[in-house]
Amino acid sequence: MKRVLIVDDDLDLLEMVCLTVRSNGMDPICVSSGQEALLTLATIQFDLILMDIFLGDKDGRELARQLKKEPRSASIPIILYSAGEITASSIAESMADAFIQKPFNISSLIHRMYQLMPA
Repeated sequence: MKRVLIVDDDLDLLEMVCLTVRSNGMDPICVSSGQEALLTLATIQFDLILMDIFLGDKDGRELARQLKKEPRSASIPIILYSAGEITASSIAESMADAFIQKPFNISSLIHRMYQLMPA
């Protein structure tokens, strides 16, 4: 079963996405801050990271860039999402593998997740 780290400080959205990911055959671990994400990544290996850009304690783009530079997490696909106006260049600089605009279609999100995860 594919393990997915989901990071969002909007607890209602976090719960909804976690339930949806679980019901689509994945094993989500859901955290509400960038700091929690870093602590979780230190001890658990993931197949994909799904993360909001605007977290209360960190910018998801900066966190993605940091994770892509660390050997332990460099190969983990990262999908960023946001409702804000996000430039393509800021996504490219983040080194994230994909960006999805909120509100997103859940079926499209799940499809994109499976596309990016290793077989």
